[in-house]
Amino acid sequence: MPIIDAHTHYYPESVFQNPREWALSRNETHWADCVAPLGKPSIQGWADIDTFLQDMDAASIDKAILLGWYWQNHDTCTEQNQWYLAAIRQHPDRFIAFATLNATAGKAATDTIHWAIDHGFQGIGEIHPQVQGHTLRDACWQIIMEAACDAKLPINLHVTEPVGRPYPTKVETPLQDYVWLAEQYPDAKLIYAHWGGLLPFYELNPAIQGKLQNVHYDTAASPLLYDSTIFHQVLQTIGPNRILYGSDYPLRLYPKTQKQANFRPYLEEINNLQLSPPDHQAILHDNTARLLST
Repeated sequence: MPIIDAHTHYYPESVFQNPREWALSRNETHWADCVAPLGKPSIQGWADIDTFLQDMDAASIDKAILLGWYWQNHDTCTEQNQWYLAAIRQHPDRFIAFATLNATAGKAATDTIHWAIDHGFQGIGEIHPQVQGHTLRDACWQIIMEAACDAKLPINLHVTEPVGRPYPTKVETPLQDYVWLAEQYPDAKLIYAHWGGLLPFYELNPAIQGKLQNVHYDTAASPLLYDSTIFHQVLQTIGPNRILYGSDYPLRLYPKTQKQANFRPYLEEINNLQLSPPDHQAILHDNTARLLST
């Protein structure tokens, strides 16, 4: 069965040789604290393109979506989009690129959408409004939503789990705003990352039911956040058709045992859940393929 990883990130070696120095030279303080925190080990892994492809092959992953980071500055968004353009030109059969942008850049941000379409990008994200200086209800973001909807581009949004362990780079994302967004733009193709901060379970609430039908949830970083039974629980709650397998590679999802990033441990964990073959295929391939093709 082919597998599509709907949530990965890529940084060239020039970045990860000294990530903190690189980030601070661009005033990307949040990313610096995420990947290279001071005084504590990082769970961030790194992989050049060759290593990335080798890890994909070792795990039988057919394609990976390269998601942008939620940069604080427009110029950094542009820089990462250029890395991704090179990647999809070199390996169009393996990589799918989503463009990153910062809505506060105004026209430059909307111009990024048109540039992305012209250069073969297939979506927008990962976006984290609160880190980037706006909310989902701000006019600058609504302009982005309208442009992405017109182009029928999927949009991946970071959603923070509202409860759980605190950590210095944790920035809250009000879940009500994500419900509002889906309701406001029912034709949008929305992907709420990291199980949507457990929004699938709120779909049991009569006041929420039906408002999130255009939302898909990816499973990125799940081993760092939740027990693996979350797969069965969400399947029971919303069914199989809106769950997208995503790893957050090259994040080390099992930092106690995993020295280098790779895809296999997480896929083995999913395989051990003994999901039904149709559900397994829907999550690991079919749902993402359908979202990209519609």
